[in-house]
Amino acid sequence: MTRLTSLTRVKWIATLMVTSVSIWTMAGIVSFGVILGHGGAAAFAATVTRPIPDTGQNIPYTEAFGEDSDYTINPPSYTKLDDKGKELDDSATSWSMVRDNATGLIWEVKTDDNSIHDKDITYKWHDAIGKFITSLNAEKFGGFSDWRLPFVKELSMLVDRGTCNPAINRKYFPNTMSSAYWSSTAGAYDTNSAWCVNFSSGGVGYGSRSGSGYVRAVRSGQD
Repeated sequence: MTRLTSLTRVKWIATLMVTSVSIWTMAGIVSFGVILGHGGAAAFAATVTRPIPDTGQNIPYTEAFGEDSDYTINPPSYTKLDDKGKELDDSATSWSMVRDNATGLIWEVKTDDNSIHDKDITYKWHDAIGKFITSLNAEKFGGFSDWRLPFVKELSMLVDRGTCNPAINRKYFPNTMSSAYWSSTAGAYDTNSAWCVNFSSGGVGYGSRSGSGYVRAVRSGQD
């Protein structure tokens, strides 16, 4: 199957192409959803105003031209930031945030230190917003109080389809769990569900808000 190019993905619509519908178990969330993994497309809308980073797919699967591996449009580019939001050299061994230079979004970096940023902490969907995000903004993490849970299309842009387990650039996003991370995007047909991105393979699906999932905060930067 020909992969979607970065340019094509700007025009995603909800009826695009369903490549797999399955029971998805994600960090305690069992849900009936549409999955976007390394091998296919998902049926969810993506109205995009920011540039879309290339997917990272680098292996061609057909001889036909048009797969993501044939294009370089917005190559992924990241900058490490300290706990004040200041730029660090790429060789820095300690950093608190990462700026996606393609989208301008600034992402929280997970830790392994038992702090609020610890990689092992999971939340129910309402607590991810009501407790985790509220706490980050109350303490002005990095000097900012506009942290939020990402939209599903934003979260899915972190997926690196050239790798898996976790399907993310580990140089900039260490301590990422190969599991489901909550987005703020609610399920359209079930008010008790919300969309998630599973960073084991980059799958996108939805799960019960009463289930537990991992979280990564984001802010919109200076645009």
